[in-house]
Formats: sequence, C-alpha cells, structure tokens
Amino acid sequence: MRTSFIRMSAAILLCSLAVATMSCSDKENPRQENTPFQQMLSELDWGTDTCYIYGHKTPDVDAVTSALAYAKLMRKLGYNCEAKVSSPMNRETDYISRVFGIELPALKDSVVPQTRLILTDHTDYAQCVDGARQAVILQKIDHHVEGDIRDANIPFVRREMVGSTGTIIYEIYREEGIAIDDETARILLAGIISDTRNLSKSSTRAIDTSAWLALTTQLGISADSAARLNRAMADAAYDYSGMTDAEIFLSDYKEYDINDHLLGFGSLACKASEMDAFIDRMLAVMPMLMQQQGRQMMVAKIDNLVPNTDDDREETPYVVNGLYFLYYGDGARAVAEAIFGPSLREGVCYTPDNYSRKQIVPLLTEQLN
Repeated sequence: MRTSFIRMSAAILLCSLAVATMSCSDKENPRQENTPFQQMLSELDWGTDTCYIYGHKTPDVDAVTSALAYAKLMRKLGYNCEAKVSSPMNRETDYISRVFGIELPALKDSVVPQTRLILTDHTDYAQCVDGARQAVILQKIDHHVEGDIRDANIPFVRREMVGSTGTIIYEIYREEGIAIDDETARILLAGIISDTRNLSKSSTRAIDTSAWLALTTQLGISADSAARLNRAMADAAYDYSGMTDAEIFLSDYKEYDINDHLLGFGSLACKASEMDAFIDRMLAVMPMLMQQQGRQMMVAKIDNLVPNTDDDREETPYVVNGLYFLYYGDGARAVAEAIFGPSLREGVCYTPDNYSRKQIVPLLTEQLN
C-alpha cells in the first residue's frame, strides 16, 4: 500500500509541475546589480579551483537541497561552485529526487588543504566533510545555534533560527532579485517541506510559511498536494525496512564536539504501539556505535507517533506526541535528567513536549559546558 501511495503522490505532483509558471516574486523583485551582498562576494578569496558547497554529513533533504540551490545561485552570479555530499544520502532524499526530478550531488567524502568551501545547514566541524579544518571556508548559511565553526572566522555568515536552511536561501534569491527557475523552486520547496514537516514543526517561523507559499504558488502545487507529498516524504524517511539496527540509528545522525565532549545524536521516529521494542533495539546497539564512531556519549530522540484524530488524518495518519530520549556513556544520565527529568528506566527519559534536535542541542550544550 505504501508503494502505491507514493506512486500516486508522485503522479499528482508531476502533473502539477507541468503547469508551473514564473514566480510573481521574480516579477516584483527585478535583479539588483552591485548590491552589498554581490560586492562582498567579489571580495572573497575564491582561489582558482572549484569551490565546493556541502551540507552536513549523513545529509538529509535540507542539507542536500540547500547546497544545490546555493550552488546554483553562486553560478548565476559568476562563481565556479559545485554542490557535493560527504556521505550517502537518506531514503527521503532519494524519494524526493525521483518525484521532483532533482539531480543529486556526487559523493566527495574529503577535500585537500586550501580547498574553498561553502557550508550549508551545519556549523560544527564534526559534521563537516573530512579535511574541512584545513580548507578555506568562505561562507556559511545555516539555521542552528553557533557551533565550533565560529562565525567570526568566516567572511560571510547568514545564520537565522528558522525552520529550514532553504528558507534563508530563498530569501537571498528574493533580496538579490535573482529569478528562481522551476527546478530551483522544486529544490527549495523540498527542503522546506522536509525540515519543517510541511510547516508543522515547532521550529517553523512565519518566514518559512511565506517561502513555502511563494514556491507552491510558482509550481502550481495545492496545499492538499503538498500535504500528500509531506506524508510520502515522511514515510520514506521513517522506512526502516531492510536496515540493520545500526543503520537505523545512523539514518539521521549528527556528531557534535561540545566542550571536549564527543557526542553522537540520532533522530528517529516510531509508532507508540511499537515503541518499547524499538527502544530496546536502539539501546542495544548504542554501545557498539559509540565505540565505532569514536564518541564519548550517544543519545537519540525518538518521536512518539500516535494516530491522528483530526480531519487531516488521511494525509497525516500519525502525529508526534512527545518523545523518548535515549542516552548512553559516562555522565549521560545526569545530562539527560537535567533536561528531561527522571529516567523511566536506565537509558530512557520521556517528555510530552515536541522538540527538534536543533532545539535539544543547545540544552545539551548548556549542561556539558
């Protein structure tokens, strides 16, 4: 049933895309010449080789699409930039590439010293392509709290606490009056839908909604079609079939170096009816992964999915109702309980609130500092 639903959603969306037209915003915001942003770009040390644009390791949709869209912008402005990925992409990214016809970046898992880089959707060296510490980082476009790649050390940083990095890049296109072609619109919309779960996450801001509305209007995608797309994307993201428990844990995984604490953080989801067994499986694999990944502490959030009883349940059969927070490693229990309260059992805390990983990391940082 899942496969037939995905195919139906893809057919509906591709039909919608066939009638896409130019964005009204492009007409209202003609291209600007010699803006402060473009003047800044002209003063960067671009070197003589290709500048690579990377999202974070274990790239999700927003990491991949933000790199693609920003590379297209830089090329429009005359700079030799290419999007790459530093590790394999997840199933949701693969799905959206098929539905929207997006050509995904090639894998390039390391760079040599002095390579010019632009970073999107991350701000920590632990999440960077290997070799980033010896590279020249020209720009950073991100929507997380500042990590150990310090803003002050990069010529241009645009870091805003919004739902999606794609929203920030959409705004740069709009401000500069650079036309967003339909391919770029599909790329940006995919990232926004994924990282905000179609504007439903608590980290979503009004600016995300504005970008979503402009892009869906340009592409002729109705709100109902966007909701169906979001469901199919979520289904792909949380499709763990055929994966080992280690692969499941690492399917949406990020690493952080916080005050000399090496932390690994997985982000997962599970139906409430299957949660107990799923937690046991993840707890069992965390010690091995901690050693394998060279971390001192492993944590994970597991979104608790319950049946949706509202009128939109056909498009969104499950909604997030709280989360379970798993922890392992020296000092991990004290950190977890300081944030989420007493453990339900060893290795497991629970909160009825819905947090994104982006919102939990600052709380972890506060405790580890």
